Amino acid sequence: MAHIAVTDEEVADWGPKIENIVEWFGQLQEIDVEGVPPALQADVEQGALRPDEAVRYAGELRLVEQAADTDGAYVRVPKIATGADA
Repeated sequence: MAHIAVTDEEVADWGPKIENIVEWFGQLQEIDVEGVPPALQADVEQGALRPDEAVRYAGELRLVEQAADTDGAYVRVPKIATGADA
């Protein structure tokens, strides 16, 4: 278990909330799931991510015009990555 420093006020506030959560999980344990096949994920037919598609932004020129640093139709941003892969 983690050791977390909390004030008496936080204990008084969080205590009942945590008790409610634990009680709710206890109620879940009482549900009859006899005959229900186990599921590892909700939807195995469809992936969670959609395929990437390039789409032109209608306000592209306005965006580039308002940028502080540009290179043609591109917006320059400061380099933030460091290390061998940067």
